[in-house]
Amino acid sequence: MIATVAMMVSCTGNANQGSGSAASGEAEPAATFSVQNGISGTTGSKNCFIPELGAPISFEVQGEGDILDVKATVKLKHSEKTEFEEMKEPAKLWISGRDEDNKDVKLTLLADEDSMAKIAEWLKAPAGEEIEVVFKAQLPKADMDKLNAKECTNTLVF
Repeated sequence: MIATVAMMVSCTGNANQGSGSAASGEAEPAATFSVQNGISGTTGSKNCFIPELGAPISFEVQGEGDILDVKATVKLKHSEKTEFEEMKEPAKLWISGRDEDNKDVKLTLLADEDSMAKIAEWLKAPAGEEIEVVFKAQLPKADMDKLNAKECTNTLVF
């Protein structure tokens, strides 16, 4: 009788685990996006000379459907350049590349409000100072798929 009860408990436990796995297995995984290289260029005002190139970019993607919420985090390091000017527009991150038909594809993300405040202080900082900047956008999944996991031209616009 003890063996029967133990068997029922272990089977019930396995059954519950199985249904838990099935329930979590039904949830569709979030879309992912990455690029093979870091920041490859800068443009804009004289501020564009301040960030060192090569900073890695990490992406978080949320949502489902044709338009996804994308957050890119970039760790910027201040170069030896010290001349800067006050920014009048939000910083941008351009992710550019070509699709299979050799057509240009460009994704644009904007620095969030907190990051813009950090950037304003960071521009005045000495060489070597690092900050994390967050860029956000709602982007077409189709365009993201064309550039996903590829080497792209990743430009900071300051």
